[in-house]
Amino acid sequence: MKIKLLALDMDGTTLKSDHVTVSPANRAAIEAANARGVFVVTATGRMRHRLPEAIEQTPGLHYAVTCNGASVFDLRREAPLYANPIPMDTALRVFDTLAPFPVCIEIYSGGFDYVERGRIPYIEASGFSESRMKNLLRGRRTVEDQREYLLHPAAPVEKFNVPYLPPEHQRAVWEAMRGVEGVALTSSVAQNIEINAAGTDKGDGLRFLCEYLGVAPDEVMAVGDSRNDLEMLTFAGLAAAPANADDDIKAVADWVGPSNDDDCVARAIERFLL
Repeated sequence: MKIKLLALDMDGTTLKSDHVTVSPANRAAIEAANARGVFVVTATGRMRHRLPEAIEQTPGLHYAVTCNGASVFDLRREAPLYANPIPMDTALRVFDTLAPFPVCIEIYSGGFDYVERGRIPYIEASGFSESRMKNLLRGRRTVEDQREYLLHPAAPVEKFNVPYLPPEHQRAVWEAMRGVEGVALTSSVAQNIEINAAGTDKGDGLRFLCEYLGVAPDEVMAVGDSRNDLEMLTFAGLAAAPANADDDIKAVADWVGPSNDDDCVARAIERFLL
């Protein structure tokens, strides 16, 4: 099997556990794959303008599947290629369900993150490192009233993200969201709940990009670690996972390598592409 496209999850896979750093080994392997003519694609739950600087500065990364597949971007032209947004009536139902909870609500729209000013303290109380907090500011736009924003959005709503939830709130929010029709629930990191339109996932976004680029599924290798990577991994002809991956992800992987902190992406590229 000749691999023509490599799809890489970010958090827990390509990035170290600080959610910011790309190791020298991973960077060198990605650049080597690009030099072989392989399309290397970022596939992430993040929105366009929160891709890590280390990823944006990697030569040859031209495409990104973002917001769990709700948007696919051409990074060279800064142009959206595909969108599967949440309809306005569904977005309002999601927000009205989340609003009573004392949590941060992030609305991903048009590649940016719209956060209500009054909910920012929930993020600030998370206790993250300075570098992580700096990354969380990337692409953020503050609004006074998120519901009002949803009535007049600047761009289609790609995703809701409810981050850094204590376990008791995570269970309650998850149960409440299960009663909302037309949405898909997933998670990419611990303490997050991510809400997309039903039928939206990384596999769908990757399927579009492969058709756009003329790449067959059996010419794709995907690497991921969390439940929001499942559809992408089952779509790809070759699926790989780091040692820190969820058990259900390891169960569908063709190969399980070392952890994200031990250069899993580099080892996978060396083994199957180089």
